[in-house]
Amino acid sequence: MNQNPTLECIPGKVITLSTQLEKPSPFYFGYDIEESFISELEKYTFDKIFFFTEPHLFALYGKDLYLKICEKFPCALEFVPTGESCKYFPVLEEVCEKLITKGASKKSILLSFGGGTVGNIVGLVAGLIYRGIRFLEIPTSMTGQTDSTLSNKQAVNGKTGKNHFGVYHAPIFIWVDTKYLKTDPPSSRRSGIIEGIKNGFISDAAFLDYLEETLNPDVKFSDEQLYHLAYKIILSKLEILKKDPSEKGYGIILEYGHTFGHGIEWLEKGKLSHGESVSFGMKIAAELCKQLGFISQKDVERHYYLIEDKLGFNNPLPRSITAETLLDAMIADNKKTGRELRYVLLEKIGQCYNPEGDYLVTVEPKLVKKVLENFIQHQTQLLTA
Repeated sequence: MNQNPTLECIPGKVITLSTQLEKPSPFYFGYDIEESFISELEKYTFDKIFFFTEPHLFALYGKDLYLKICEKFPCALEFVPTGESCKYFPVLEEVCEKLITKGASKKSILLSFGGGTVGNIVGLVAGLIYRGIRFLEIPTSMTGQTDSTLSNKQAVNGKTGKNHFGVYHAPIFIWVDTKYLKTDPPSSRRSGIIEGIKNGFISDAAFLDYLEETLNPDVKFSDEQLYHLAYKIILSKLEILKKDPSEKGYGIILEYGHTFGHGIEWLEKGKLSHGESVSFGMKIAAELCKQLGFISQKDVERHYYLIEDKLGFNNPLPRSITAETLLDAMIADNKKTGRELRYVLLEKIGQCYNPEGDYLVTVEPKLVKKVLENFIQHQTQLLTA
């Protein structure tokens, strides 16, 4: 598969990439490529498709595709709750039971049409029902197209933190049509782009130069610009996954800023998006790196410049968050690796620090608390200014 084809935004042209797994899922990319989707689907044998989406996405784009599928194959429409609210056990149970009642079999295919949360619930249902059936993803958000669909991590939230319960379950293929990004809201676009900024800081300093030239705080782009931006962010993550498709070794660097970010997101209970929470997490991580003597003040300022000035994620941290509550939330989120908090940190721009062999760094809790207190104090000053 050609991982670096000539980048021309030609409507209808499909580029084939790979998710880099041992048994990779094909990743089809293009602009206005819906007509080719049915041809791809015809390569598979199945008894029925279950088309999962959110109501507003169905009205925008999903209905046209759904009706095209119905012309060729048996297809049932299923709606899930909007956003993060669908990533909980009651929804998971309801969807699983509904599929059994409606006659889903091991020969069925589940189709996720929407953002990362729709993909998560559908992917996890597919991984659980009958001990695993097939599914495919059609992500419609910048986050879904450039980040979440590449990882094959399917999960729901628990009572004490994000993504506590899940499986690795790969789709049979991923279909990325950047036409759907036209109506992706600015906050959603930013949430996807922030992961691309993160990829630059952890592995490719030159990519940050491209982003500085390309981004604008209103995240307004032409169709061709969105196509190019999405494609380049995808490649920035694939370069990391090439080295570690399982994200259990080198790939853990993709969690830069996420330990702080997940804690913030959890405390705000849906008031902040995942992307905005990670944007705060990356700034805090940069401040911690500076305190440890790894990066300079200029490097820290570059975080703020790209995140706030170029991307437009410039709201202050909510007043309700304190150093103590954030640390508690982070510890709960960290139970998957033990009680001790460890962090992905930068050694320099484009390279992560790796003193313990697994790209996770143990930091004295008192220092982390001090960094958090200083960061929160500065954010409070912004709120009162």
